[in-house]
Amino acid sequence: MNQPKKIGVFVSHIYGEYQHKLCTGIVRKAAEYGYRVEIFTSNDGENLGDYGIGERSVLHLPRPDSYSGIIMASGTYLLPELEKDILTMLKEQFTCPVIDVNQIESGFPRITLENHAPFGALVEHLITVHNYKRICYLGNSTEESFSRKRLEAFTMRMEAHQLPLTEDSSYICNFSKEGILSAINFFLSQQNKPEAIVCYNDRMALSLISELKNKGLRVPEDLAVTGCDTLEFGQNTKPVLTSISFPIDVIGETAVTQLIHSLHGDAIPPLTTITADISIGCSCGCADANRAYPYAYSRLLNSRVEALESNLILDMHMAANLQGVTDIDQGMELVEQFARNLPDCREMYVCLYEDWNEVSGHIREITYTEEEQYDSDCILLKLALKDGKKLPECTFTKRNILPDYLYDPATTAYIFAPLFFGEKDFGYIALSYQNNKISYSFPFISWIMNVNSMLKSLCDAQNMGLLVGRLEDIYTTDELTGLYNRQGFRIHSAPFLQTAIVEQKSLMAVIWDLDCLKVINDTFGHTEGNFAIQVLAHALENSSSSNIICSRLGGDEFQMLGVDFTPDQAATLLEKVHKYLDNYNKLHTKGYFIQASGGFHIQRISQTDQLQELFDKADQAMYLEKRSKPKNILR
Repeated sequence: MNQPKKIGVFVSHIYGEYQHKLCTGIVRKAAEYGYRVEIFTSNDGENLGDYGIGERSVLHLPRPDSYSGIIMASGTYLLPELEKDILTMLKEQFTCPVIDVNQIESGFPRITLENHAPFGALVEHLITVHNYKRICYLGNSTEESFSRKRLEAFTMRMEAHQLPLTEDSSYICNFSKEGILSAINFFLSQQNKPEAIVCYNDRMALSLISELKNKGLRVPEDLAVTGCDTLEFGQNTKPVLTSISFPIDVIGETAVTQLIHSLHGDAIPPLTTITADISIGCSCGCADANRAYPYAYSRLLNSRVEALESNLILDMHMAANLQGVTDIDQGMELVEQFARNLPDCREMYVCLYEDWNEVSGHIREITYTEEEQYDSDCILLKLALKDGKKLPECTFTKRNILPDYLYDPATTAYIFAPLFFGEKDFGYIALSYQNNKISYSFPFISWIMNVNSMLKSLCDAQNMGLLVGRLEDIYTTDELTGLYNRQGFRIHSAPFLQTAIVEQKSLMAVIWDLDCLKVINDTFGHTEGNFAIQVLAHALENSSSSNIICSRLGGDEFQMLGVDFTPDQAATLLEKVHKYLDNYNKLHTKGYFIQASGGFHIQRISQTDQLQELFDKADQAMYLEKRSKPKNILR
C-alpha cells in the first residue's frame, strides 16, 4: 500500500480562534496539493497541577519518517520548555522540511505576521479620512514589547504628518477596570483633549468604550476609538469597532505553499511576512456600513451559553460514570457512549501503548511482582468509531500512528491529543470531523481529562490490588517458611470446618515438632536452625494435598488440618513426611540429621470451638512419639 503524503502540524490550544483559523488554512491548502494533515495538539501552560506534567508526551506521537513536511506553530505555546523540546526534536529526528509560524527566530524558515505596520495605516486612516489632529495612543503594560512596537508605528505616522506629539499623547496601563479608568482620566484631564484614541488591541478598546459610555460620552461622536485584532464581539456591537484584521488562515496556507516549494527543491526565504489589514467599522467615525445585528448576535451568545451549560452537565455525568470503572473494557464501553455525542465527530480512535497499565518499579519491588514483558513497538487500538460504526479492536506497530486500513481518502485532517496523567503516558486519541473541519472545542479538554482520570484510576487500582495482596500475604503467611501463620490458618481453616460440620465429615488434626532444634541452634547457629525449620516446612508442603492446609504455629511447631481422613490415611501422611526427611538426610551432608515428630487425631465435630480440643489430642500424640525417639541428631 502506498503511503499517503502527509504534513504534520504542532500546535497548542487548538481550540483558540487563532489556532483554529491557522489550522483551517493549513488543511485547506494541503488538500489542494493532495496532502493529508495530522495535527498534534497540547494544552501546555494551563494550571492543571500534577495532571499537566505529562504535556511532553506529545513528543512521542509523530513518526519522524512519516511526513513530507512539518509546520510548527511555535507562537501558540505558553511553556517555553515544551516549545524548545519540540523544536529540538524536529532538528534532531526529522529530515523533512520544517516551517515555523513564529515572530521569533527558531532556526527554521519562518512565517510571521506584520501587525505593527498596519497599526500605522490605522492612524493614517484617522488623519486622512477623518482629519483628526489630536490623536492619542493607549498601550498595554502587560505585553510591553508588542505595545512598544505599536507605539513606534503610531509615532512614525504622526510625525510623517507633522502632527503634535507630547508626553500626553500616550498612556500605558493594564487591562483592569481601574487601569482603563485611569487612562480616561488622564486623557480627559488634558486642556487639548484627544479627538481619537488608538488602542493597543480590541480588548482595551472595548473596555475604553464601555467606560466612556458610563461617563456620558458617545463614540465616535465625542471621541473616536480604534482597536487591533478584530475580536468577534467588537464586530457585533454598536458602534462596530474599527480594528486590524489578521489573515491567520493565509498564514496557514502560506506555510503549506512554502513546504511544497521546499519539497520541489526550490529555495525559500528564511522569513516570509504576511501583512494584516485594517478593518473599518464605525467607531472611528465612518458610516455604519457594516451594521451590527445585536439581536442575532445575542441569540448566538445565548446558544453558546446553553452549549456550555450542556457540556458542563455532560462532563459531570461522564466523570461520575467513569469514576466507578473497574476494568478497561467497561471503561471503553462508557467512553463509546459519550463519544457518539461529540458534535460533528466523524472518527474517533483511542490508542493505548502496550505498557499503559504497567506496574511501577517501586510497586513491583515491594510486592515481589515479576516485570512484565511488553512489545515497545506495539499499540492497542482499544476503541474505534467511524461514521457511527464501532470497529473491532486490534494491535498495530508504531510504523504508523493509525493502522493503514483506517485512513479514508475523504479525510484530510486528523487531530491527535496525548492521553496522560502526571508523567504517565497512556497513549492518544485521534479525531476527525465532518467535512474536515477543525471542530475541536474547548469543552473537549475536560472530556479527555475524564478519560485520563479513568485510565489513571485503573492503574492505581491495579497497583493497590498488588499492595493489598502483599499485605494479605504479610498478614497470613509465615515469612520464614511460606506456610500460613496463625492468622492465615484461622482464615483458611474456616471452609474446612464448615464442610466438616455441615456434611458430618471427620477432621484430621496433625501436630509436628522439629526434633532437637536447640541442639542445632547451640551447635551450628540459629541460621542452621532456621534452615532445618524450612526443610520440615517443605516436607509438610510436599506431602500435602488439596484437602489439607499447613501452618507454622511458631518456633519449630507446625499443624496440619485435613477433611475426611481415615486413621490409615493419616498414618500414611505422616510416613510421607518422615520419608521426605530421610531422603533429604541421605542426599545432604549437614553435620546433623533433620528429624521431626508428628501426632494426629481424627474425629467429627459439631461446632468450631471443638477444633482446639482436636489439636490438643494431636499434640499429646506427637509428644508420645517424641519421647520414644533417641535424642541424638548429630552425625
